[in-house]
Amino acid sequence: MTDSEMMRRLAAVELQVEELKSVQDLLVRLLSTTRPLSSLLEYYGATETGERALYQLLDELVQVVRGPRQHHPSFPYFQMRVGEILPALVGDRSFLQTLIDTLQVERPAYRELHAYMARHRWPIWD
Repeated sequence: MTDSEMMRRLAAVELQVEELKSVQDLLVRLLSTTRPLSSLLEYYGATETGERALYQLLDELVQVVRGPRQHHPSFPYFQMRVGEILPALVGDRSFLQTLIDTLQVERPAYRELHAYMARHRWPIWD
């Protein structure tokens, strides 16, 4: 394969990647309009009070991860706080994993929180 053929193929692959990113962004925006986190919490039996408290926790965490590094939350802290809000789900690894995954398609601020969690490889199980 010549250099020019390889460059042409590379350019085609890069174009496809950009198109996929555009489609992914559109899908994330569309999914966020369906309130996936609210649906998840309803599925797991959270009360309105629990749902409001979890949203409040997530809003707080968004602000904390935007602040000084020494104040950034750890996974055990997150796990503990979610357990305080939703005690029936303490120890439910599937719920926590799905909760974290859902943040990626929820409102933009929560996508930022999800990115923080992904960078720190949450969840971290003992």
